[in-house]
Amino acid sequence: MEHRDSMAYSTLEYEEIVEKIEELLERHEFEEVKKIISALKPQDLVGIIERLSTGNRRKLLSLIPSSYYMEILSRLPDEILYEVVMIKGVSKIARIISEMPPDEIADILCRLPVKTRRQVLALLPPWKISEVIELLKYPPESAGGIMTTRIPVFHKDEPIGKVLEKYMIKYQLGLYDKLNYAYVVDDDGRLLGWVDIKSLMIMPRDKKIGEVLQKPPAVINALADREEAARLVIKYDLIEIPVVDDKGKLLGVITVDDIIDVIVAESTEDILKFGGLIKAVKGSYLTAKVTELVKRRATWLLILYMLESITITVISRFEALLASVVALSFFIPLLTDTGGNTGSQSATLVIRSLATGEAWIGDFIRIILKELAASSLLALIIAPIGLGIAFIISWNIMVAITVSLALAAIIIVASLMGVILPFIALALKADPAVVSAPLITTIADVTGITLYFTIASHLLK
Repeated sequence: MEHRDSMAYSTLEYEEIVEKIEELLERHEFEEVKKIISALKPQDLVGIIERLSTGNRRKLLSLIPSSYYMEILSRLPDEILYEVVMIKGVSKIARIISEMPPDEIADILCRLPVKTRRQVLALLPPWKISEVIELLKYPPESAGGIMTTRIPVFHKDEPIGKVLEKYMIKYQLGLYDKLNYAYVVDDDGRLLGWVDIKSLMIMPRDKKIGEVLQKPPAVINALADREEAARLVIKYDLIEIPVVDDKGKLLGVITVDDIIDVIVAESTEDILKFGGLIKAVKGSYLTAKVTELVKRRATWLLILYMLESITITVISRFEALLASVVALSFFIPLLTDTGGNTGSQSATLVIRSLATGEAWIGDFIRIILKELAASSLLALIIAPIGLGIAFIISWNIMVAITVSLALAAIIIVASLMGVILPFIALALKADPAVVSAPLITTIADVTGITLYFTIASHLLK
């Protein structure tokens, strides 16, 4: 099997590889499986591992070379990562991850049970332990939790010639993970600035590095949320951002490749929350336990069911009106769906703006006014269409006018709710994404039904 770039496999070819490996593992033809593995890139194996049955997956995990694990350990779902530790053994895993950057080691250790984490950590080289422990002090969701500490750092009074000499020695020893900038600090280790490595190479050797430094466009506190680091990197178009403590002491840097991982993880989490999951599913859906999926979905469904039951109470209050004008019931699904869709649209726009930093809580009035104008225009466009459809269905002009007015009111109110609810979450220091689409739809249903029958009761006495 010829070694190919990971993007070269079509979906059909990928499925064939999975089926072939399943078949060979069932027949215990492990040498043939090893040949297939050697023809694949490590990244290709993650999707294959996730799709195998539990028994065959464990067989495959024992056949994967250690060099491949260095590439895929951080990509594996938590359940499979723990399986790898059990199959390969703690000492073997310690040897594998000892060759990895400290930030990746810290990320892997955070995902292991506490007892296993301590066992693996104790088997790492002493110098590696000190680097990793420094990172483990910070929460995984913080800037400090994703930074790397193996960077070129020099005192402001060091001559550039001496700086380059030190830099080359450490570079050859592989002591740097990132090579974009040399960082300059004062006597207390506080960050003063940085110098582009390429520029440093051509500068006069007798100048002090503190004389040629530049101020970074932005820095991030180690305890700040990693989303804030992502926003700053995007805003200032950075390839890395320095991480400091409360006193301005340089602790490490976050690079753009880690920021990409953060953006993907946070976007996925927001999408899942907005979809109505009380808690985001970690790792791959394919390997998630059914009980975990149920646990994360059941709570919201019960809450939404209870909220939706309010619509029954509202409708029952207008039973006499419905009995006298049966045609009103025809339009309930149309109106509630329109309200839910409208609210979800406005909420999606607002939540995205809040997540990317385009908007913050101080923009509330401006956004409300903008959404009021937009929803009013939408109502003017859609309400006449609703009038025509309602008249064709009911052949009752008063019913058609009722539906049209209710449609306009629902569009405006649902749009405003889609704006207000995320801002309420933000004011309560919660993630705006917890204002899920199902929640907005449910509240829009209750509000829409109330508006519809209130208007109908006044027009169709």
